[in-house]
Amino acid sequence: MKRPLRTLATVATTLLISTALAARPVHAADATVTADFATPVDYPLVKSKFGLFNSGYVSPARWKRDAAKMAALRPARVRWETMWGNEQHGWTPLVTGSPAHPRYHFAQIDRLADLIKTAGAQPVPALTYTPGILKPPGGNWNDPPKDPSVWATKIVPALVAHWKKTGRRAGSYEIWNEPDLPGVFWTGTQQQYLDLYRDASRAIRAADPDAYVEGPALCCVGWKTEFVNRVLADNLPLDGFSFHAYTDATDGSLENNYQGATDSGLTAYRMATVDDNLNEYNWSHDFTVPTDVITHRGAAELLKSFKALLAKPWITHVEWAQFQDPVCPTTCDVIGLLDREGHVRASYNAFKLYAGMPVARKQLTIDGAVDGLASSDSHKSGVLLWNTSGTTQDVTASLTNIPFAEGDFRVYRIDADHASYEDNPASETLTPVEQQLGVSTAGLTWTGTIPDHGIVYLEAEDGTGTSSLDPVDVGTVIRDLQYMPNHGKKSYASFDRRTWTAEIGMGTETWADTAAGVVATDLPGTLRIRAESTGTFQNLDANSLHGVRIDFETASGYTKGVLLHGGLYNSTRSAPMPWGTKRQADQVIHVTDFSDFTVNLPDLAPPGWTGRVTMSFHQQNTGPGTRTTFTVRPA
Repeated sequence: MKRPLRTLATVATTLLISTALAARPVHAADATVTADFATPVDYPLVKSKFGLFNSGYVSPARWKRDAAKMAALRPARVRWETMWGNEQHGWTPLVTGSPAHPRYHFAQIDRLADLIKTAGAQPVPALTYTPGILKPPGGNWNDPPKDPSVWATKIVPALVAHWKKTGRRAGSYEIWNEPDLPGVFWTGTQQQYLDLYRDASRAIRAADPDAYVEGPALCCVGWKTEFVNRVLADNLPLDGFSFHAYTDATDGSLENNYQGATDSGLTAYRMATVDDNLNEYNWSHDFTVPTDVITHRGAAELLKSFKALLAKPWITHVEWAQFQDPVCPTTCDVIGLLDREGHVRASYNAFKLYAGMPVARKQLTIDGAVDGLASSDSHKSGVLLWNTSGTTQDVTASLTNIPFAEGDFRVYRIDADHASYEDNPASETLTPVEQQLGVSTAGLTWTGTIPDHGIVYLEAEDGTGTSSLDPVDVGTVIRDLQYMPNHGKKSYASFDRRTWTAEIGMGTETWADTAAGVVATDLPGTLRIRAESTGTFQNLDANSLHGVRIDFETASGYTKGVLLHGGLYNSTRSAPMPWGTKRQADQVIHVTDFSDFTVNLPDLAPPGWTGRVTMSFHQQNTGPGTRTTFTVRPA
């Protein structure tokens, strides 16, 4: 939970329009917008980047009550503080007994993990703080444990082993929360925390070799170098370098403070496969009512932040702070997407609009003082516009090249009158304010106003109810992977485990190495892989590559790597392979039609294959503007 700021110093009306949109009066506009749904652009509107954070001051009952609202946001991960030793609001101690004989009570945390999984997300418990049995005499929950080895090598791995045994998989196990915030969440020294991280990270990996280990959840930048140096010097497990920020994502502070923390720019660097996770973020640090965070103004700022964060491919995960308002002993973070009673605020509705947009981003040309995003798949095309200019803007928007000839058109608003509970309790949920059913999509236009810090979403859909965001069951995902050897590059890579889709692109880079992957088991014998590519691909040097690689595990580890490509590959390739066998491919297959092909896994697998694979999707040195969407399905 982020510290409180003080610690640190009318019913919505649905309009059914019966006349054609083109028949609306045309007038001069402050802003003109054209969405071209035939022209792809970067960065894709991935859902695997954005998740949610809750403090430990949210009761199990409220988690359960609002589970469906959480699922509607399609969060990739959900992080929360476990609050050992400072249990709140219906939470019972997870650890009792004595330091010599700890007793564990996993029922509540199991139910929360299951609830998050049912919502389609990965649970990310921040393993905090000091349980009662380890508090020093006269001490508190934020003091270092009186016996750190019990905390690190008994209690922490007990939870990890329990979840492994019961088939639960954490998206990450994070070790503590903001230990660098003096006297708030950690009263010990930097050295004490680094020792605790050392022991706990090793114990987590021992209890579950597949576990994702994350830390140090920094609040304040200063410890980043010492932490990374300690990880490197002691060869400690680290899969996600985590940090927090409550700041404008467009002001450069994220880059200045953290972009280089785990980056040397070298392809073989140990940290090239470590994610950088902004796992507690909001655009504002003003949490005390009255605050813009909970009004319609906060919704426009959320979308502004999302767009800026999409353009930071070096950040893998962003957990939005917070999902639900906490209930603290004194005034604290009134910042939730939901209030204490479960009412959704304007920012929730903005998040929901983003979550429902197709991933494939399309060209949006804007002349004027509004901003936005456009995306499309074969069933839905959407334009999301927001206005943070300070004045009302008249807008004319044209939607061109919609990929279906006829459909339903709807307009949604978020502003002081619409879909903002704090501004207008009679208008809480998103409902169309304009609607046309069964209209031609050719020459579709909309003209209207967007007030300051208002949002308008224009959506055309074909009425089939089919979505590219629908989850797909291909296999059991052990973990997803990202290779980002140089954080200064604008290339990007991500894998969405819900849809089994990888988004890979060079951005504006001519030379870059980028890959995403997935470790999986329980796969069908034959997979169908589709590669939808755009841009002019170039063969620039020996390491230029556009391919899919499958590494097979045996009892001896990964013993065989198979590379499949459509012609952009060189036999003298020497670039590092970050996963699997970590060497050049043992078998290379030129696929005649790389846009759509099948792979028979047993035919390629080595003797003794365990059924586990690491599947990787690569682009390297293919020229600017080249991008691919890879989808994997059972054949």
